[in-house]
Amino acid sequence: MGISYACELDDPDWYYEVDDRPRALDTKRSRKCVSCKIRIAIGDTVYRIIRWRRPFNDLEERIHGDEVSMSTWYFCPECAAIYQALDKVMDKVNACVDLGHDDLRDALQEFNEMYAPKGLPGFRLKIQRV
Repeated sequence: MGISYACELDDPDWYYEVDDRPRALDTKRSRKCVSCKIRIAIGDTVYRIIRWRRPFNDLEERIHGDEVSMSTWYFCPECAAIYQALDKVMDKVNACVDLGHDDLRDALQEFNEMYAPKGLPGFRLKIQRV
């Protein structure tokens, strides 16, 4: 899907927050990076994506309140660095990426192809490895 210019900012189906602090994966089983799908072993460094949504009905609202927690997603360190770099510039070009559907490496390549200044073939969005 790549970079999208039809971002759902007003009424999204679900919300997320990327925890920018690295931590060791402390789940009972390994997980996959939501972007590149590589296996993340227990104890490896990850960045959490905490997700929630609005309740679907009155019963859910009585049980959970205004926010219903969803399963946590994880970024590997490489994808977290790409996400942080893209996150800083996407608002400036009124674009977004779809977490869970897009490989951020492809979105980064697409961004560099679309927004690199012509005549500067060495230009790339700076990625700070975390």
